[in-house]
Amino acid sequence: MRVNFRRLMQIYTVVLIVMGMGVTGVGIIISVSSAQAAVKQAENMATQRASDLVTRYQQVTDDLAANITSDPRRLTNISQYFVLSPARYANYAIDQSQGDAPYYYWPNESYSFMMQHPEVQRLIVTIPRATSNQAFIATQQKKEGSVQKLRGNTPDFFSALINPMSATVDGSIGVDYNKHLLDQQLSAIDVKAHLQVLVLNSDHTIVNHFSDASVATSERRQVTKAVTGDTLAKLKGYTVHSKDIGNEFQLLFVVNKKGLQQLLILRVSEIAAIGITLLFLLSVVLWLMFGTYRRQLDTILDTVKAVGNGDIKARVPATVRQADLSELGEGINRMLSDLDDYIYTIYQLRIAQQEANIKALQAQINPHFMSNTLEYIRMAALDADQPELAKVVYSFAALLRNNTDFSPLTTIQKELDFIDKYVFLYQVRFPRRLAYQITVEPSVAALEIPKFSFQPIVENYFVHGVDFARGDNALHIKATRQENRVTITVANNGKPLSAARVSELNARMQQPLGEAQVHSIGLQNVYSRLRDYFGDSFAMWLASDDDGVTTTIQFTVKPQTAPM
Repeated sequence: MRVNFRRLMQIYTVVLIVMGMGVTGVGIIISVSSAQAAVKQAENMATQRASDLVTRYQQVTDDLAANITSDPRRLTNISQYFVLSPARYANYAIDQSQGDAPYYYWPNESYSFMMQHPEVQRLIVTIPRATSNQAFIATQQKKEGSVQKLRGNTPDFFSALINPMSATVDGSIGVDYNKHLLDQQLSAIDVKAHLQVLVLNSDHTIVNHFSDASVATSERRQVTKAVTGDTLAKLKGYTVHSKDIGNEFQLLFVVNKKGLQQLLILRVSEIAAIGITLLFLLSVVLWLMFGTYRRQLDTILDTVKAVGNGDIKARVPATVRQADLSELGEGINRMLSDLDDYIYTIYQLRIAQQEANIKALQAQINPHFMSNTLEYIRMAALDADQPELAKVVYSFAALLRNNTDFSPLTTIQKELDFIDKYVFLYQVRFPRRLAYQITVEPSVAALEIPKFSFQPIVENYFVHGVDFARGDNALHIKATRQENRVTITVANNGKPLSAARVSELNARMQQPLGEAQVHSIGLQNVYSRLRDYFGDSFAMWLASDDDGVTTTIQFTVKPQTAPM
Protein backbone atom coordinates (compact mmCIF):
# COMPACT_ATOMS: atom_id res chain seq x y z
CA MET A 1 0.00 0.00 0.00
CA ARG A 2 2.76 2.44 0.92
CA VAL A 3 4.73 1.61 -2.24
CA ASN A 4 1.58 2.14 -4.32
CA PHE A 5 0.88 5.43 -2.60
CA ARG A 6 4.43 6.63 -3.25
CA ARG A 7 4.07 5.55 -6.85
CA LEU A 8 0.87 7.58 -7.06
CA MET A 9 2.72 10.61 -5.74
CA GLN A 10 5.39 10.16 -8.40
CA ILE A 11 2.78 9.91 -11.12
CA TYR A 12 1.07 13.05 -9.88
CA THR A 13 4.41 14.87 -9.84
CA VAL A 14 5.23 13.80 -13.41
CA VAL A 15 1.76 14.86 -14.57
CA LEU A 16 2.21 18.20 -12.82
CA ILE A 17 5.63 18.71 -14.47
CA VAL A 18 4.29 17.84 -17.91
CA MET A 19 1.31 20.14 -17.46
CA GLY A 20 3.54 22.93 -16.14
CA MET A 21 5.94 22.57 -19.06
CA GLY A 22 3.03 22.52 -21.47
CA VAL A 23 1.51 25.66 -20.00
CA THR A 24 4.93 27.37 -19.98
CA GLY A 25 5.51 26.35 -23.60
CA VAL A 26 2.14 27.70 -24.62
CA GLY A 27 2.91 30.91 -22.75
CA ILE A 28 6.24 31.25 -24.57
CA ILE A 29 4.60 30.67 -27.95
CA ILE A 30 1.91 33.20 -27.16
CA SER A 31 4.52 35.69 -25.93
CA VAL A 32 6.65 35.37 -29.09
CA SER A 33 3.58 35.60 -31.31
CA SER A 34 2.41 38.60 -29.31
CA ALA A 35 5.79 40.31 -29.76
CA GLN A 36 5.75 39.69 -33.50
CA ALA A 37 2.17 40.90 -33.72
CA ALA A 38 3.13 44.00 -31.72
CA VAL A 39 5.88 44.82 -34.23
CA LYS A 40 3.45 44.36 -37.09
CA GLN A 41 0.87 46.52 -35.35
CA ALA A 42 3.50 49.17 -34.67
CA GLU A 43 4.41 49.25 -38.35
CA ASN A 44 0.77 49.63 -39.33
CA MET A 45 0.29 52.40 -36.77
CA ALA A 46 3.45 54.20 -37.92
CA THR A 47 2.36 53.92 -41.55
CA GLN A 48 -1.06 55.34 -40.80
CA ARG A 49 0.14 58.23 -38.66
CA ALA A 50 3.11 59.13 -40.83
CA SER A 51 0.99 58.96 -43.95
CA ASP A 52 -1.68 61.19 -42.42
CA LEU A 53 0.89 63.76 -41.24
CA VAL A 54 2.88 63.78 -44.48
CA THR A 55 -0.29 64.14 -46.52
CA ARG A 56 -1.43 67.04 -44.36
CA TYR A 57 1.93 68.81 -44.55
CA GLN A 58 2.10 68.41 -48.31
CA GLN A 59 -1.47 69.63 -48.62
CA VAL A 60 -0.65 72.81 -46.67
CA THR A 61 2.34 73.40 -48.94
CA ASP A 62 0.28 72.83 -52.07
CA ASP A 63 -2.49 75.10 -50.77
CA LEU A 64 0.00 77.98 -50.27
CA ALA A 65 1.40 77.51 -53.77
CA ALA A 66 -2.11 77.43 -55.21
CA ASN A 67 -2.99 80.63 -53.33
CA ILE A 68 0.02 82.43 -54.83
CA THR A 69 -0.55 81.19 -58.39
CA SER A 70 -4.31 81.76 -58.31
CA ASP A 71 -3.62 85.36 -59.47
CA PRO A 72 -0.68 86.08 -61.85
CA ARG A 73 -0.30 89.52 -60.25
CA ARG A 74 0.64 87.86 -56.93
CA LEU A 75 3.47 85.94 -58.54
CA THR A 76 4.66 89.19 -60.17
CA ASN A 77 4.32 90.95 -56.80
CA ILE A 78 6.58 88.39 -55.12
CA SER A 79 9.10 88.71 -57.98
CA GLN A 80 9.25 92.47 -57.36
CA TYR A 81 9.83 91.80 -53.65
CA PHE A 82 13.05 90.00 -54.64
CA VAL A 83 14.44 92.90 -56.80
CA LEU A 84 13.15 96.05 -55.07
CA SER A 85 14.24 97.61 -51.83
CA PRO A 86 11.77 97.33 -48.97
CA ALA A 87 10.64 100.98 -49.36
CA ARG A 88 10.22 100.79 -53.10
CA TYR A 89 8.40 97.42 -52.74
CA ALA A 90 6.02 98.97 -50.24
CA ASN A 91 5.22 101.77 -52.69
CA TYR A 92 4.85 99.22 -55.44
CA ALA A 93 2.33 97.23 -53.45
CA ILE A 94 0.33 100.42 -52.73
CA ASP A 95 0.39 101.48 -56.37
CA GLN A 96 -0.85 98.06 -57.45
CA SER A 97 -3.77 98.35 -55.13
CA GLN A 98 -4.88 101.69 -56.63
CA GLY A 99 -6.41 99.87 -59.56
CA ASP A 100 -8.78 96.98 -59.41
CA ALA A 101 -6.24 94.64 -57.75
CA PRO A 102 -6.48 94.03 -53.99
CA TYR A 103 -3.67 95.10 -51.70
CA TYR A 104 -1.08 92.32 -51.56
CA TYR A 105 2.03 92.74 -49.41
CA TRP A 106 4.14 89.55 -49.31
CA PRO A 107 5.78 89.99 -45.86
CA ASN A 108 2.26 90.30 -44.41
CA GLU A 109 1.17 87.17 -46.26
CA SER A 110 4.21 85.29 -44.92
CA TYR A 111 3.53 86.52 -41.38
CA SER A 112 -0.09 85.42 -41.59
CA PHE A 113 0.87 81.98 -42.95
CA MET A 114 3.43 81.36 -40.18
CA MET A 115 0.92 82.44 -37.53
CA GLN A 116 -1.73 80.09 -38.90
CA HIS A 117 0.69 77.15 -39.10
CA PRO A 118 2.87 77.05 -35.96
CA GLU A 119 4.06 73.57 -36.95
CA VAL A 120 6.02 75.14 -39.86
CA GLN A 121 9.64 75.80 -38.90
CA ARG A 122 10.79 77.41 -42.14
CA LEU A 123 9.13 78.78 -45.30
CA ILE A 124 11.29 79.07 -48.42
CA VAL A 125 10.22 80.76 -51.67
CA THR A 126 12.51 80.80 -54.73
CA ILE A 127 11.97 82.81 -57.95
CA PRO A 128 14.88 81.85 -60.27
CA ARG A 129 14.09 84.45 -62.89
CA ALA A 130 14.22 87.21 -60.27
CA THR A 131 17.40 85.97 -58.53
CA SER A 132 19.24 82.75 -58.96
CA ASN A 133 21.18 82.46 -55.71
CA GLN A 134 18.80 83.96 -53.21
CA ALA A 135 15.50 82.91 -51.64
CA PHE A 136 12.84 84.30 -49.36
CA ILE A 137 13.12 82.63 -45.96
CA ALA A 138 10.71 83.03 -43.04
CA THR A 139 10.90 81.28 -39.62
CA GLN A 140 8.80 81.26 -36.49
CA GLN A 141 11.28 83.71 -35.00
CA LYS A 142 10.99 86.03 -38.05
CA LYS A 143 7.61 85.38 -39.53
CA GLU A 144 7.67 88.26 -42.04
CA GLY A 145 10.85 86.78 -43.54
CA SER A 146 13.52 88.29 -45.77
CA VAL A 147 15.49 87.63 -48.93
CA GLN A 148 18.81 85.96 -48.17
CA LYS A 149 21.24 83.49 -49.53
CA LEU A 150 19.90 79.95 -49.44
CA ARG A 151 21.81 77.75 -47.04
CA GLY A 152 21.12 74.40 -45.38
CA ASN A 153 19.33 71.30 -46.58
CA THR A 154 16.64 71.04 -49.18
CA PRO A 155 13.15 71.66 -47.73
CA ASP A 156 11.22 68.62 -46.59
CA PHE A 157 8.10 69.54 -48.58
CA PHE A 158 7.90 71.70 -51.66
CA SER A 159 5.46 72.65 -54.39
CA ALA A 160 6.06 74.34 -57.75
CA LEU A 161 4.80 77.88 -58.54
CA ILE A 162 3.26 77.49 -62.01
CA ASN A 163 2.38 80.70 -63.82
CA PRO A 164 -1.23 80.30 -64.92
CA MET A 165 -0.68 82.64 -67.89
CA SER A 166 2.39 80.96 -69.40
CA ALA A 167 2.04 77.52 -67.77
CA THR A 168 5.74 77.75 -66.84
CA VAL A 169 7.36 77.03 -63.49
CA ASP A 170 8.37 80.43 -62.18
CA GLY A 171 9.50 79.27 -58.75
CA SER A 172 8.83 76.93 -55.83
CA ILE A 173 7.49 76.85 -52.29
CA GLY A 174 9.47 74.86 -49.73
CA VAL A 175 8.35 74.09 -46.18
CA ASP A 176 10.17 72.51 -43.24
CA TYR A 177 7.91 71.26 -40.47
CA ASN A 178 8.59 70.60 -36.80
CA LYS A 179 9.87 67.00 -36.72
CA HIS A 180 8.88 66.62 -33.08
CA LEU A 181 5.22 66.55 -34.11
CA LEU A 182 5.67 63.28 -35.97
CA ASP A 183 7.77 61.92 -33.11
CA GLN A 184 4.88 62.72 -30.78
CA GLN A 185 2.51 60.84 -33.08
CA LEU A 186 4.85 57.85 -33.18
CA SER A 187 5.70 57.93 -29.48
CA ALA A 188 2.57 55.89 -28.82
CA ILE A 189 4.43 53.00 -30.43
CA ASP A 190 6.01 51.38 -27.40
CA VAL A 191 6.98 47.97 -28.70
CA LYS A 192 10.62 48.02 -27.54
CA ALA A 193 11.56 45.84 -30.50
CA HIS A 194 14.59 47.83 -31.73
CA LEU A 195 12.33 49.43 -34.32
CA GLN A 196 13.29 52.58 -36.26
CA VAL A 197 10.88 54.44 -38.55
CA LEU A 198 12.27 56.87 -41.17
CA VAL A 199 10.32 59.20 -43.46
CA LEU A 200 12.11 60.02 -46.75
CA ASN A 201 11.03 62.63 -49.27
CA SER A 202 11.35 62.41 -53.04
CA ASP A 203 15.04 63.41 -52.83
CA HIS A 204 15.65 60.45 -50.49
CA THR A 205 16.29 62.95 -47.71
CA ILE A 206 15.39 61.98 -44.16
CA VAL A 207 12.36 64.05 -43.18
CA ASN A 208 11.86 62.33 -39.85
CA HIS A 209 13.68 59.61 -37.91
CA PHE A 210 11.84 57.89 -35.02
CA SER A 211 13.19 55.08 -32.83
CA ASP A 212 11.62 53.25 -29.88
CA ALA A 213 13.07 53.22 -26.40
CA SER A 214 15.09 50.03 -26.95
CA VAL A 215 17.17 51.52 -29.82
CA ALA A 216 20.68 52.57 -28.82
CA THR A 217 22.29 55.77 -30.12
CA SER A 218 24.86 53.73 -32.03
CA GLU A 219 22.08 51.85 -33.85
CA ARG A 220 20.41 55.13 -34.80
CA ARG A 221 23.66 56.58 -36.15
CA GLN A 222 24.39 53.43 -38.11
CA VAL A 223 20.99 53.51 -39.84
CA THR A 224 21.21 57.29 -40.52
CA LYS A 225 24.63 56.85 -42.12
CA ALA A 226 23.39 53.99 -44.27
CA VAL A 227 20.38 55.99 -45.51
CA THR A 228 22.32 59.21 -46.27
CA GLY A 229 25.13 57.23 -47.92
CA ASP A 230 22.64 55.11 -49.88
CA THR A 231 24.19 51.94 -48.45
CA LEU A 232 21.08 50.65 -46.73
CA ALA A 233 21.10 47.50 -48.88
CA LYS A 234 24.52 46.63 -47.44
CA LEU A 235 23.46 47.15 -43.85
CA LYS A 236 24.04 43.86 -42.00
CA GLY A 237 22.15 42.62 -38.95
CA TYR A 238 18.99 44.58 -39.77
CA THR A 239 15.66 43.79 -41.35
CA VAL A 240 14.57 46.62 -43.66
CA HIS A 241 11.38 47.07 -45.62
CA SER A 242 9.70 50.15 -47.04
CA LYS A 243 6.27 51.48 -47.86
CA ASP A 244 5.18 54.31 -50.16
CA ILE A 245 2.87 56.71 -48.38
CA GLY A 246 1.99 59.06 -51.25
CA ASN A 247 3.36 62.36 -52.59
CA GLU A 248 6.59 60.50 -53.43
CA PHE A 249 7.32 59.98 -49.74
CA GLN A 250 8.68 56.70 -48.47
CA LEU A 251 8.49 55.03 -45.05
CA LEU A 252 11.36 52.80 -43.93
CA PHE A 253 11.07 50.24 -41.11
CA VAL A 254 14.40 49.07 -39.75
CA VAL A 255 14.65 46.37 -37.05
CA ASN A 256 17.86 45.20 -35.40
CA LYS A 257 17.71 41.40 -35.65
CA LYS A 258 20.08 40.73 -32.79
CA GLY A 259 18.42 43.27 -30.53
CA LEU A 260 14.99 41.82 -31.28
CA GLN A 261 16.26 38.31 -30.60
CA GLN A 262 17.70 39.43 -27.27
CA LEU A 263 14.38 41.00 -26.31
CA LEU A 264 12.52 37.82 -27.27
CA ILE A 265 15.02 35.69 -25.35
CA LEU A 266 14.59 37.93 -22.32
CA ARG A 267 10.81 37.68 -22.54
CA VAL A 268 10.96 33.90 -22.98
CA SER A 269 13.39 33.63 -20.06
CA GLU A 270 11.05 35.60 -17.82
CA ILE A 271 8.09 33.37 -18.69
CA ALA A 272 10.20 30.23 -18.30
CA ALA A 273 11.50 31.45 -14.93
CA ILE A 274 7.98 32.14 -13.72
CA GLY A 275 6.80 28.74 -14.98
CA ILE A 276 9.72 26.89 -13.37
CA THR A 277 9.23 28.75 -10.08
CA LEU A 278 5.52 27.98 -9.99
CA LEU A 279 6.21 24.37 -10.96
CA PHE A 280 8.76 24.04 -8.17
CA LEU A 281 6.42 25.58 -5.60
CA LEU A 282 3.52 23.38 -6.71
CA SER A 283 5.75 20.28 -6.57
CA VAL A 284 6.94 21.15 -3.07
CA VAL A 285 3.37 21.79 -1.90
CA LEU A 286 2.25 18.54 -3.53
CA TRP A 287 4.96 16.48 -1.84
CA LEU A 288 4.37 18.13 1.51
CA MET A 289 0.63 17.62 1.26
CA PHE A 290 0.94 14.03 0.07
CA GLY A 291 3.64 13.37 2.66
CA THR A 292 1.33 14.46 5.48
CA TYR A 293 -1.52 12.56 3.89
CA ARG A 294 0.61 9.42 3.55
CA ARG A 295 1.81 9.54 7.17
CA GLN A 296 -1.73 9.90 8.48
CA LEU A 297 -2.97 7.15 6.19
CA ASP A 298 -0.14 4.94 7.51
CA THR A 299 -1.40 5.65 11.04
CA ILE A 300 -4.87 4.42 10.08
CA LEU A 301 -3.43 1.33 8.39
CA ASP A 302 -1.29 0.57 11.48
CA THR A 303 -4.43 0.76 13.64
CA VAL A 304 -6.33 -1.63 11.36
CA LYS A 305 -3.35 -3.98 11.33
CA ALA A 306 -3.19 -3.92 15.15
CA VAL A 307 -6.89 -4.84 15.33
CA GLY A 308 -6.27 -7.63 12.84
CA ASN A 309 -3.53 -8.95 15.15
CA GLY A 310 -5.98 -9.14 18.06
CA ASP A 311 -5.75 -5.73 19.74
CA ILE A 312 -9.46 -4.88 19.56
CA LYS A 313 -8.91 -1.89 21.85
CA ALA A 314 -6.68 -0.12 19.28
CA ARG A 315 -8.12 3.14 17.93
CA VAL A 316 -7.13 5.70 15.27
CA PRO A 317 -5.49 8.61 17.14
CA ALA A 318 -6.98 12.10 17.01
CA THR A 319 -3.85 13.46 15.25
CA VAL A 320 -5.40 12.59 11.88
CA ARG A 321 -6.67 15.98 10.73
CA GLN A 322 -7.32 15.77 6.98
CA ALA A 323 -11.08 16.04 6.51
CA ASP A 324 -11.53 12.79 4.58
CA LEU A 325 -8.99 10.84 6.64
CA SER A 326 -10.44 12.24 9.86
CA GLU A 327 -13.90 11.09 8.78
CA LEU A 328 -12.45 7.71 7.80
CA GLY A 329 -10.68 7.42 11.15
CA GLU A 330 -13.82 8.33 13.09
CA GLY A 331 -15.79 5.78 11.06
CA ILE A 332 -13.20 3.08 11.80
CA ASN A 333 -13.25 3.99 15.50
CA ARG A 334 -17.06 3.78 15.56
CA MET A 335 -16.93 0.45 13.76
CA LEU A 336 -14.35 -0.89 16.22
CA SER A 337 -16.40 0.36 19.18
CA ASP A 338 -19.52 -1.27 17.75
CA LEU A 339 -17.56 -4.46 17.15
CA ASP A 340 -16.37 -4.39 20.75
CA ASP A 341 -19.96 -3.87 21.92
CA TYR A 342 -21.19 -6.70 19.70
CA ILE A 343 -18.58 -9.05 21.13
CA TYR A 344 -19.63 -8.08 24.66
CA THR A 345 -23.31 -8.48 23.73
CA ILE A 346 -22.68 -11.92 22.24
CA TYR A 347 -20.83 -12.89 25.41
CA GLN A 348 -23.74 -11.69 27.53
CA LEU A 349 -26.22 -13.49 25.29
CA ARG A 350 -24.33 -16.73 25.72
CA ILE A 351 -24.54 -16.33 29.49
CA ALA A 352 -28.22 -15.42 29.22
CA GLN A 353 -28.82 -18.44 27.00
CA GLN A 354 -27.37 -20.69 29.62
CA GLU A 355 -29.63 -19.13 32.25
CA ALA A 356 -32.63 -19.45 29.91
CA ASN A 357 -31.95 -23.13 29.45
CA ILE A 358 -32.04 -23.60 33.22
CA LYS A 359 -35.22 -21.52 33.51
CA ALA A 360 -36.81 -23.54 30.71
CA LEU A 361 -36.19 -26.71 32.67
CA GLN A 362 -37.76 -25.09 35.72
CA ALA A 363 -40.69 -23.85 33.64
CA GLN A 364 -41.46 -27.39 32.60
CA ILE A 365 -42.09 -28.26 36.28
CA ASN A 366 -43.35 -25.12 38.04
CA PRO A 367 -46.28 -24.12 35.77
CA HIS A 368 -47.63 -27.67 35.66
CA PHE A 369 -47.35 -28.05 39.43
CA MET A 370 -48.91 -24.61 40.10
CA SER A 371 -51.68 -25.16 37.55
CA ASN A 372 -52.67 -28.47 39.16
CA THR A 373 -52.58 -26.86 42.58
CA LEU A 374 -54.78 -23.95 41.50
CA GLU A 375 -57.22 -26.32 39.82
CA TYR A 376 -57.44 -28.27 43.09
CA ILE A 377 -58.16 -25.00 44.98
CA ARG A 378 -60.84 -24.05 42.40
CA MET A 379 -62.56 -27.42 42.75
CA ALA A 380 -62.41 -27.08 46.52
CA ALA A 381 -64.04 -23.65 46.26
CA LEU A 382 -66.85 -25.05 44.14
CA ASP A 383 -67.35 -27.88 46.64
CA ALA A 384 -67.51 -25.24 49.36
CA ASP A 385 -70.14 -23.35 47.34
CA GLN A 386 -67.78 -20.39 46.68
CA PRO A 387 -68.24 -19.70 42.94
CA GLU A 388 -66.68 -16.22 43.16
CA LEU A 389 -63.53 -17.63 44.71
CA ALA A 390 -63.49 -20.36 42.06
CA LYS A 391 -63.73 -17.73 39.32
CA VAL A 392 -60.85 -15.77 40.82
CA VAL A 393 -58.69 -18.89 40.99
CA TYR A 394 -59.63 -19.78 37.43
CA SER A 395 -58.71 -16.31 36.16
CA PHE A 396 -55.40 -16.37 38.00
CA ALA A 397 -54.62 -19.83 36.62
CA ALA A 398 -55.40 -18.55 33.11
CA LEU A 399 -53.00 -15.65 33.61
CA LEU A 400 -50.33 -18.05 34.79
CA ARG A 401 -50.77 -20.28 31.77
CA ASN A 402 -50.56 -17.29 29.40
CA ASN A 403 -47.38 -16.01 31.05
CA THR A 404 -45.67 -19.40 30.81
CA ASP A 405 -46.64 -19.78 27.15
CA PHE A 406 -43.53 -18.76 25.17
CA SER A 407 -45.32 -18.35 21.84
CA PRO A 408 -44.27 -14.95 20.26
CA LEU A 409 -47.67 -14.30 18.64
CA THR A 410 -51.28 -14.32 19.68
CA THR A 411 -54.58 -13.01 18.33
CA ILE A 412 -56.30 -9.78 19.25
CA GLN A 413 -59.15 -11.80 20.81
CA LYS A 414 -56.81 -13.91 22.97
CA GLU A 415 -54.83 -10.81 23.99
CA LEU A 416 -57.98 -9.03 25.09
CA ASP A 417 -59.27 -12.18 26.85
CA PHE A 418 -56.06 -12.21 28.81
CA ILE A 419 -56.55 -8.51 29.68
CA ASP A 420 -60.16 -9.30 30.68
CA LYS A 421 -58.93 -11.77 33.31
CA TYR A 422 -56.19 -9.34 34.37
CA VAL A 423 -58.69 -6.49 34.96
CA PHE A 424 -61.19 -8.90 36.61
CA LEU A 425 -58.66 -9.71 39.32
CA TYR A 426 -58.37 -5.95 40.05
CA GLN A 427 -62.18 -5.68 40.10
CA VAL A 428 -62.38 -8.53 42.61
CA ARG A 429 -60.02 -6.64 44.89
CA PHE A 430 -61.89 -3.35 44.51
CA PRO A 431 -65.56 -4.21 43.95
CA ARG A 432 -67.94 -1.39 43.02
CA ARG A 433 -64.96 0.94 42.37
CA LEU A 434 -63.94 -0.23 38.88
CA ALA A 435 -65.89 -0.84 35.68
CA TYR A 436 -64.48 -1.98 32.39
CA GLN A 437 -65.69 -2.89 28.90
CA ILE A 438 -63.89 -4.69 26.06
CA THR A 439 -65.35 -4.46 22.55
CA VAL A 440 -63.89 -6.47 19.66
CA GLU A 441 -65.24 -6.41 16.14
CA PRO A 442 -65.34 -9.92 14.59
CA SER A 443 -63.28 -8.72 11.61
CA VAL A 444 -60.25 -8.12 13.83
CA ALA A 445 -60.64 -10.88 16.45
CA ALA A 446 -58.47 -13.40 14.61
CA LEU A 447 -55.71 -10.98 13.53
CA GLU A 448 -52.28 -11.97 14.83
CA ILE A 449 -50.22 -9.54 16.89
CA PRO A 450 -47.12 -9.84 19.08
CA LYS A 451 -47.95 -11.22 22.51
CA PHE A 452 -48.34 -8.77 25.43
CA SER A 453 -49.04 -5.85 23.02
CA PHE A 454 -51.87 -4.29 25.08
CA GLN A 455 -51.24 -5.55 28.63
CA PRO A 456 -48.45 -2.96 29.41
CA ILE A 457 -50.82 -0.14 28.42
CA VAL A 458 -53.53 -1.45 30.79
CA GLU A 459 -50.94 -2.01 33.48
CA ASN A 460 -49.81 1.62 33.15
CA TYR A 461 -53.35 2.67 33.95
CA PHE A 462 -53.42 0.63 37.18
CA VAL A 463 -49.94 1.86 38.16
CA HIS A 464 -50.24 5.57 37.33
CA GLY A 465 -53.82 6.52 36.48
CA VAL A 466 -56.39 4.65 38.61
CA ASP A 467 -57.62 6.14 41.88
CA PHE A 468 -59.37 3.50 43.98
CA ALA A 469 -60.46 6.19 46.40
CA ARG A 470 -63.02 7.02 43.72
CA GLY A 471 -65.99 4.84 42.94
CA ASP A 472 -66.21 5.64 39.19
CA ASN A 473 -62.94 4.28 37.75
CA ALA A 474 -63.61 3.10 34.20
CA LEU A 475 -61.61 1.42 31.45
CA HIS A 476 -62.79 0.88 27.86
CA ILE A 477 -60.86 -1.12 25.24
CA LYS A 478 -62.13 -1.11 21.67
CA ALA A 479 -60.81 -2.90 18.54
CA THR A 480 -62.30 -1.83 15.18
CA ARG A 481 -61.46 -2.09 11.50
CA GLN A 482 -62.09 0.09 8.47
CA GLU A 483 -61.05 -1.68 5.26
CA ASN A 484 -57.43 -2.75 5.96
CA ARG A 485 -56.82 -0.19 8.72
CA VAL A 486 -57.18 -1.52 12.29
CA THR A 487 -57.61 0.80 15.27
CA ILE A 488 -57.30 -0.20 18.96
CA THR A 489 -58.10 2.38 21.63
CA VAL A 490 -57.46 1.99 25.36
CA ALA A 491 -59.36 4.77 27.15
CA ASN A 492 -59.60 5.43 30.89
CA ASN A 493 -60.94 8.20 33.08
CA GLY A 494 -57.85 8.26 35.26
CA LYS A 495 -55.59 11.19 36.11
CA PRO A 496 -55.25 13.50 33.05
CA LEU A 497 -51.82 14.38 31.72
CA SER A 498 -50.50 17.81 30.84
CA ALA A 499 -49.85 18.68 27.19
CA ALA A 500 -46.10 18.78 27.87
CA ARG A 501 -46.21 15.34 29.51
CA VAL A 502 -48.20 13.90 26.57
CA SER A 503 -45.63 15.29 24.11
CA GLU A 504 -42.78 13.91 26.20
CA LEU A 505 -44.34 10.40 26.37
CA ASN A 506 -45.17 10.37 22.64
CA ALA A 507 -41.58 11.30 21.82
CA ARG A 508 -39.99 8.90 24.31
CA MET A 509 -41.99 5.84 23.24
CA GLN A 510 -40.51 6.15 19.74
CA GLN A 511 -36.93 6.12 21.02
CA PRO A 512 -34.99 2.81 21.09
CA LEU A 513 -34.49 1.16 24.45
CA GLY A 514 -31.12 1.90 26.04
CA GLU A 515 -28.95 -0.66 27.77
CA ALA A 516 -29.08 1.18 31.09
CA GLN A 517 -32.83 1.93 30.93
CA VAL A 518 -34.77 -0.16 33.46
CA HIS A 519 -37.81 2.00 34.36
CA SER A 520 -40.84 3.19 32.36
CA ILE A 521 -40.12 1.02 29.34
CA GLY A 522 -43.64 -0.43 28.87
CA LEU A 523 -44.82 1.95 26.16
CA GLN A 524 -41.42 1.90 24.39
CA ASN A 525 -41.46 -1.90 24.43
CA VAL A 526 -44.95 -2.03 22.95
CA TYR A 527 -44.11 0.57 20.30
CA SER A 528 -40.86 -1.13 19.32
CA ARG A 529 -42.35 -4.64 18.95
CA LEU A 530 -45.45 -3.50 17.07
CA ARG A 531 -43.39 -1.22 14.80
CA ASP A 532 -41.05 -4.09 13.97
CA TYR A 533 -44.03 -6.37 13.25
CA PHE A 534 -46.28 -4.02 11.22
CA GLY A 535 -43.60 -1.77 9.70
CA ASP A 536 -44.24 1.78 8.47
CA SER A 537 -48.01 1.37 8.59
CA PHE A 538 -47.90 1.28 12.40
CA ALA A 539 -48.69 4.35 14.52
CA MET A 540 -49.22 4.80 18.25
CA TRP A 541 -49.90 7.89 20.32
CA LEU A 542 -51.32 9.15 23.62
CA ALA A 543 -53.94 11.87 24.07
CA SER A 544 -55.32 13.39 27.27
CA ASP A 545 -58.14 15.70 28.23
CA ASP A 546 -60.23 16.36 31.31
CA ASP A 547 -61.98 12.97 30.86
CA GLY A 548 -58.77 10.96 31.13
CA VAL A 549 -56.11 9.37 28.91
CA THR A 550 -56.55 7.53 25.62
CA THR A 551 -53.90 5.40 23.93
CA THR A 552 -54.49 4.75 20.21
CA ILE A 553 -52.82 2.06 18.09
CA GLN A 554 -53.27 1.83 14.32
CA PHE A 555 -51.78 -0.43 11.68
CA THR A 556 -52.55 -1.87 8.28
CA VAL A 557 -53.48 -5.57 8.16
CA LYS A 558 -50.84 -7.79 6.63
CA PRO A 559 -52.20 -9.90 3.75
CA GLN A 560 -51.33 -13.17 5.42
CA THR A 561 -53.23 -12.18 8.59
CA ALA A 562 -56.41 -11.09 6.81
CA PRO A 563 -59.38 -13.29 7.70
CA MET A 564 -60.54 -15.80 5.13
